Amino acid sequence: MHDDFGNLLVASTLLEGRLSNPVPPAWESMETFHVVFQPSYASKYPIGLGFILAAGKQFFGTFAAGLWLCAGLASASIAWMIAAHFPRRWAMASGLVTATHPFWQNGWSQEFTNGWLAVTGSALVLGGLLRIRSRFRSPSDCSCYSGYLTGMVGLGCVITLFSRPFEGGLVGGLLGLYFLPSLIRRQVYLDSRFWKAAVPGAAILASGICFQLVINRSITGHVSQLPYQLHESQYGVAPVLIWQKPHEPTLGHRFAEQVTFHHGWSMNAYNQTASFSGYFDMLHRRMVFLINHWGQMLASIPLGLLFLRPERRRFIGLIGLVLIAILVINCIPWAVPQYVSPLIPIAIFIGCSVARGFIKRVGLSLRLPNRPIKLEYAVFAFVLLLNIFGVLSIATARSSRSEGWEVSWAEKRVEMIRQLSSQPTLDLVFVRYPDNFDIVNSEWVFNEADIENSSVLWVRWGTTELNQRVIAAYPNRKVWLLQFNEKSEPILIEFGL
Repeated sequence: MHDDFGNLLVASTLLEGRLSNPVPPAWESMETFHVVFQPSYASKYPIGLGFILAAGKQFFGTFAAGLWLCAGLASASIAWMIAAHFPRRWAMASGLVTATHPFWQNGWSQEFTNGWLAVTGSALVLGGLLRIRSRFRSPSDCSCYSGYLTGMVGLGCVITLFSRPFEGGLVGGLLGLYFLPSLIRRQVYLDSRFWKAAVPGAAILASGICFQLVINRSITGHVSQLPYQLHESQYGVAPVLIWQKPHEPTLGHRFAEQVTFHHGWSMNAYNQTASFSGYFDMLHRRMVFLINHWGQMLASIPLGLLFLRPERRRFIGLIGLVLIAILVINCIPWAVPQYVSPLIPIAIFIGCSVARGFIKRVGLSLRLPNRPIKLEYAVFAFVLLLNIFGVLSIATARSSRSEGWEVSWAEKRVEMIRQLSSQPTLDLVFVRYPDNFDIVNSEWVFNEADIENSSVLWVRWGTTELNQRVIAAYPNRKVWLLQFNEKSEPILIEFGL
């Protein structure tokens, strides 16, 4: 996706030892989606996922290893969260279910845009708050004043800030409001030990905010302006939230591809959602998507109301929290799965509550001919086997390409880079799109952080003046022209032939 290149640009920038890059010569011809070029060259996306991708590249030789690190962090954080309220065997099972979920492992673990880090941060926040509340039930216990737990909550907040700041901040704030009354009732704020224990969490959160201000300063030139905000003001037309109004970009659009993306696809999504009926149509499509991929967790809501009588009040409170978050997140016009990723730990927690309540009421064991088996172990085994079967079946279908398999534009782009990089010369590729080209799903013009030394430099075909300026700015590169036939197949020819 377009977003993948934005996160990869963050990673390659960090590998260069920088938070932002100098503006490259003839930058106008390199303008693309989700990237700012003034006053610096950088991605608009938060640093979190790019940092993990950079770690994967640095230590394992491939950006894809960062995806698997993200999945491991999320699975471990889910296990830690569940261990705050359930036996350790439930925590282990929840971590394994997360690690073997068919959609996540064949989706997020294969895509450079995903919600794994937001899941990690939200799970740390929820797990820390659950432990803090449970320990304050016996105020005489000094362990309730734990700097370790507040530190984990603070770390979770920073991770969500660096991954999904809007949705993560919303869910984190709602979780804080959800747990706040129980702490107020116990008047823990009157004890000085409470404030001392809060210091580590506050310090971690303050450090994360300060680092974000440094990132803002490096990319936008202003500590209070996020890179995302700068990009939207320079290039965006459709607002990020449906109650906002469309605006004209300050840098404008030099190329037809930008107009197609921002005035076409992006504005269409906004216009379809901005009305009352459009909002609920988007909510319906978003809920259908959630049910298709996380139906077993959503099904736990009615089951929980039936089987969780002792915890029904707490359960209803969590359901209300999730519904409020979904209604607010639905104010974002574009329906993509990572927007709701901070809610996944809550859904897993609800699912575990329902499963445990159900098992207690049905019976604790199954009678087999030889010996009884605990019902919960049978449920764990069934869900894990189901997940593993789903992962293997999807992976097998993806890897076994039939004769009619259509090679994606991204694979063609990667193969072209490999062929050009095998030559000793550096290359400059002009990309010339035909009319009615599917620019929304097939954009070719993205570059790495180190423009000067990148093996292949992608630029847009523009006016004669712009084209000549690019060639003059990079005189030591072999120049190519990439065109497309009527079937959108790429054709690479030497420039001028």
